Amino acid sequence: MVKINKNLLIPLLFYLGAFILDSSITTYGISNNLGSEGDKIVLWLWGIFGKDSLLLKGIYVALVFTISGIIYRKFSKLIGLFIPYGLTVGHILGFSTWIFFLNNYFGLIILYKFHVLLGNIGIFIIAPLIGFVLAFIHSKRIKQ
Repeated sequence: MVKINKNLLIPLLFYLGAFILDSSITTYGISNNLGSEGDKIVLWLWGIFGKDSLLLKGIYVALVFTISGIIYRKFSKLIGLFIPYGLTVGHILGFSTWIFFLNNYFGLIILYKFHVLLGNIGIFIIAPLIGFVLAFIHSKRIKQ
C-alpha cells in the first residue's frame, strides 16, 4: 500500500479536483473535433489510448502522486510540493480557457483572444510561477 505524506495530501487533492474539472470540460469541449485541443502530447496520447480513456487518466494521476511523493521524501520538499501545485494551477487555467471557448456564443471575441494568450502563457509562465509561490509558502508552514 502506498503511503501519502500528510503534507502532500492537500496539494494532491487540489490537483485531483482541478484535473477532474479540466479533463471533463476538455472531453466535452472537443466533442468530435480533436483539433480544438492545443496540447500535442495529449493528442498523441489520445491517439494511443483514446480520448475518453480512464486508463490514461488513471496512469497520469498515479504518476503525479508517485513522482511528487518520491521527490518530496528523497530529494526536496519544495519541489515535491511544487509539482502538484503547479499542475493544479495549470489545470485550473486549462479549465478556464475551455469556459471561454465554449461560451463563444455570447459573441465575446475578446475572451477567445484571451483564451489563446492564456493557454500559451499560462502553461509556461503563470502556472509554474503561482505553483512555486504556493509550494514555497506551504513548505515554510511545515513543521520540521
